[in-house]
Amino acid sequence: METKLTYNENQKFLFNIIVPVFNAEKYIEKCLNSIIRQSYKNYQVNVIDDCSSDYSYELALEICSRYENFEISKNPRRLGALNNINKLLSLNVETPSKTIDILIDGDDYLYSGDVFNILYEKYLNTNCLITYGSHLSSKGVQGKKYPRLIRKLNLYRKYFWYASHLKTFRHDLWLSINKSDLLTHSGHYFSVASDLALMFPMLEMAGNRQEFIKDILYVYNDQNPISDHNIRRKDQILAAKEIREKKRYKTRNFI
Repeated sequence: METKLTYNENQKFLFNIIVPVFNAEKYIEKCLNSIIRQSYKNYQVNVIDDCSSDYSYELALEICSRYENFEISKNPRRLGALNNINKLLSLNVETPSKTIDILIDGDDYLYSGDVFNILYEKYLNTNCLITYGSHLSSKGVQGKKYPRLIRKLNLYRKYFWYASHLKTFRHDLWLSINKSDLLTHSGHYFSVASDLALMFPMLEMAGNRQEFIKDILYVYNDQNPISDHNIRRKDQILAAKEIREKKRYKTRNFI
């Protein structure tokens, strides 16, 4: 995959959408269509199928082939979500400080057609580096902002996990992560609890330049029977413990 993301001077930000997919044939069309219907159009979508055994890839390919700003690839073997995310975020980006990375799982979808507009206004008006927010699941609306003291003392790894869907961040913030922190003690990408491995370093570097978005932006499919929290809960707990024990990052200044 040699896609090069380009910056549109008529818009302040380019949205770089990453969609990892595995055996999501029941959900992938709704996921991709929720992106297509966004009213803010300055975005690039990269879909990666992680060697699905169902028709996820074929369904996604049929949709992606209709749009110039959609790219899709399929792995010959399973790599895991975090490995795939790292792979796609490593593609060349022309203006990292003007590119916003957005992560959308292939079995989830965006809540409305205004999601990108809401994100655009948030990044434009607050000078933030990273956002997380409210999402809808079978449990209802969920999402909270980290308390001021936790942010001030940089204690995210010691506190409850709040940095959930929809996860977005400026690309230069992502580039500042030591990629070894995405790996387990044995040198493999975390196969579960990858959200923590991704978000903790960026939250720590961003400091107060983070925003919790109260508007519901995302629908999380916690009823998918192959979701990690349904079949690998013990592994999730162990991985989260290892991630929380990693060295904290210091707050950094970004332009």
